[in-house]
Amino acid sequence: MTKRPGIFFEILLYGSISIVIGLFFQWINCPYCMTQPELIFQNMGYSLMLGLGLFCNKFLYGWAIGPFTSWIDKPIRAVFISLGVTTLYSGLVIFVTNWVWFSAVQGMPFRVFLRDFPGIWVTEFVILYFISLWFYARSFFLDWKKEIKQQEMLKREALSAKYDVLKSQVSPHFLFNSLNVAASLIDKNPDTAKHFLSRLSGMYRDILELQDNDLVSLERELKLASRYLYLQEMRFGSSFQFNLQVHGLNGYNIVPLSVQLLMENAFKHNRFSSENPMKIDVMIKDGFLVVRNSRNELNSDADSLKLGLENLRGRYQYLTGQDIDIIHSNGVFEVHIPLIKTE
Repeated sequence: MTKRPGIFFEILLYGSISIVIGLFFQWINCPYCMTQPELIFQNMGYSLMLGLGLFCNKFLYGWAIGPFTSWIDKPIRAVFISLGVTTLYSGLVIFVTNWVWFSAVQGMPFRVFLRDFPGIWVTEFVILYFISLWFYARSFFLDWKKEIKQQEMLKREALSAKYDVLKSQVSPHFLFNSLNVAASLIDKNPDTAKHFLSRLSGMYRDILELQDNDLVSLERELKLASRYLYLQEMRFGSSFQFNLQVHGLNGYNIVPLSVQLLMENAFKHNRFSSENPMKIDVMIKDGFLVVRNSRNELNSDADSLKLGLENLRGRYQYLTGQDIDIIHSNGVFEVHIPLIKTE
């Protein structure tokens, strides 16, 4: 792992650059001055004070400007804020430096300096904006790199979440329990057993078809959810009740297996019985698909519930830039999933 240079090294580096720039311009404007050690040392002191003051724009940007600007989300705003603050600060640095060296040190009336050496002011502001341009370009590329890393991280989380969701739906326990239900029905009610197995195979066929899709129509997602609920109804009987909204589904997409994941969590993390049944409602409200269940939580697997919801949140943030809302109060647990309009 590469260590970043310390503050002392940066001061030494910027100070050296400032002195080199100052000597270069002294050589251009006054070749004779390069033969006078006193003038050379004066120029070095002047360049060091001015250069370090201007290079402090970097720290000013990092501490006071950077946190309030974004070169990715609002680049024009970032340009105006950065240039405005930099111009005010650097104008103050240039004024103080020239006043100290020409008036305080050399005894020259400042009005004489303003009258006879306007080129120095212009040159210093040109150098200032070249320095600032480098800092701004650096900040832009750092923000851009950070954005790319964040997108890649969300992409990896989304792919991992998709795998986890798929894995949870085809878990051996769920399949084993479903096959046990089917086996118990074969002798008692063959027609019901045949219908049950048809729903089970249809659900797994849909899962295999949807596993590589980023989005699926809301109608198809709720069709899969109804198959899943039918299988659970055959298993738990009257221990839960459900209501699925079937109107107004056209024109919307959703991340596949979202509803089934939330239902799986409801069955896995709550107590319910025929005397105290769990209620599950799925409805459309204000541009969201709301999945609500009555809440009577078990003490186990709290981390598993949190992980599943975080995975779902990561998938939505990656694919849509939107977030899911989670509400739990008064014995009710709700998840609001953003609906994506079909283009």
